[in-house]
Amino acid sequence: MNDPLFSNAPAIVNARKDGGIVSLDGTCDYAGGWQPPSRPIAALTAFICVAVTCVWGYVFTSPDMPGIDPAINYAWYVPVAPLFSVIWFASTLGLIVAFYLILRAPFATAARSAAIGAFLAQFILRAVWAWAFFGQRTPFGGLFLMVLYVLAVVATLILAVRVDRRAALFMAPYVTWVSFVSLVTAHTATYAG
Repeated sequence: MNDPLFSNAPAIVNARKDGGIVSLDGTCDYAGGWQPPSRPIAALTAFICVAVTCVWGYVFTSPDMPGIDPAINYAWYVPVAPLFSVIWFASTLGLIVAFYLILRAPFATAARSAAIGAFLAQFILRAVWAWAFFGQRTPFGGLFLMVLYVLAVVATLILAVRVDRRAALFMAPYVTWVSFVSLVTAHTATYAG
């Protein structure tokens, strides 16, 4: 037989006629379902999505960190410098791992696509919130966007539980951090107006 991959074997030819094989190049399986991205691709995708979203938030802040942004009057309980960095790093790392686990989940999981969409929605809302809150200095606009952002994070958590419980567990520090940031945003909006 000249075909080393047996792509013309009778069973494969019959499956192809029935629509059971879409491709033989490794991008789908014999049942016609697509495979999740490889580990390196999923890790790189998760890292880039979260990193771009995080960096985007700091584009609008003043470089005078420990106060995060000296033009905004923050509540007394906002952590500064080293504590802020540790909390932010832990919650961001958890988010990267959670998104990675969702990306690597089998396509057969019904909530996988919805969970990926929820992750992307929260990334976009986080970026827009940073632009409104820090860049445009609109605390009420930031508060409105924060409410949408929190809803997206909660939806992501609910969908993550349905796809991979470990992803939801890794999101726990992030959900806590987002809840805290929403309180800070509400406090800032209350005292701004």
